Amino acid sequence: MKIHLSRLWPGSDALERAAATLLVLAASYQFGVAASTGRYRAAEFALLVLAGGIYWHRSIFRRCASRDVTKVLAGLAEAMAIAFRRDAQTPVCGDRASVARLSARLPVKVRSLFISDIHLGTRGCQAERLIDFLRHYDAETLFLVGDIVDGWRLRSSWYWPTAHNAVVRELIAFAQSGRRLVYIPGNHDECLRDYAGAAFGAVEIVDRAIHRGLDGRDYLVVHGDHFDVVVRHARWLALLGDFGYRAALASNVWLNWIRRRFGFGYWSFSSWAKLRVKNAVNHIGRFEEVLSSEARRCNVQGLICGHIHHAAMHDDFGVRYINTGDWVESCTGVIERYDGQFEIVRWTDAQVELDAAGFAPLAEAVA
Repeated sequence: MKIHLSRLWPGSDALERAAATLLVLAASYQFGVAASTGRYRAAEFALLVLAGGIYWHRSIFRRCASRDVTKVLAGLAEAMAIAFRRDAQTPVCGDRASVARLSARLPVKVRSLFISDIHLGTRGCQAERLIDFLRHYDAETLFLVGDIVDGWRLRSSWYWPTAHNAVVRELIAFAQSGRRLVYIPGNHDECLRDYAGAAFGAVEIVDRAIHRGLDGRDYLVVHGDHFDVVVRHARWLALLGDFGYRAALASNVWLNWIRRRFGFGYWSFSSWAKLRVKNAVNHIGRFEEVLSSEARRCNVQGLICGHIHHAAMHDDFGVRYINTGDWVESCTGVIERYDGQFEIVRWTDAQVELDAAGFAPLAEAVA
């Protein structure tokens, strides 16, 4: 018989999970005590209660996940319907002021757009800012450079709000408009690597790509996790680091909520802390050097990647190194203009305010 406290008290999922967790912990303790003192019948009973608690906990997760999955599937079905209705206007999100601002400005035409590390399915994903960014630029080609959906996080707990559906709708609308969309999976969405080489409509899935820039360079486009020693040889450490990283991102949410109340703009504590830690800085430097060596090995003159959530553009290692950054901390993307110039665009609160006032786009190029 399944126990459903949510039927007695709506919205009690968190209380039910806490009760199941306490039951599992108590049964584990009783099993250990009974087994160590030779009370085997009591140990058997505690083990039975433990199994029941684990089953209860799993049923809670499955029920919550299945409810959210239903919402996601409904959102995706709506997105497909909107994408095939060419005369339809797709709403971006529930913010009416934002929609009005977007509709009042013309998109900036660029040749290519590169974004990575969106991490849909996590609370740190800056989906609204990303939607604003995507609608601001009209690109011929959009490169999704890995970690678009965070499969690691979704496997442990399901989180998929309406804004994440809006991002999917935006990407589907881009592909259905006849423009090119290239998806290069990363380590967090590595399940899609099984489909490398396939094309789903206008969406191409590849492990890596070569992009010929208007500046005359050939660029290797790759997520970059294959060249991260921690991810390749110590996956458990990568998962542990991912847990700590999510905790730092959670601090970003609360800190920026307070900053907005005092009239300050967006600021990433986790990004600031990462660049103040010597080991993290050294890791970024080694990552850039290894990726630059791979670009030279492939006989290209440039590299575009993501993975380490640190936007940068330089020629320190003999080739043009470009990192797109991320959409959980820095909110950055890379654009290729028709004059051949690549730029890192940082989409912050200041950017949104300037656009609302009718100013030219703010682009921060790191060289």
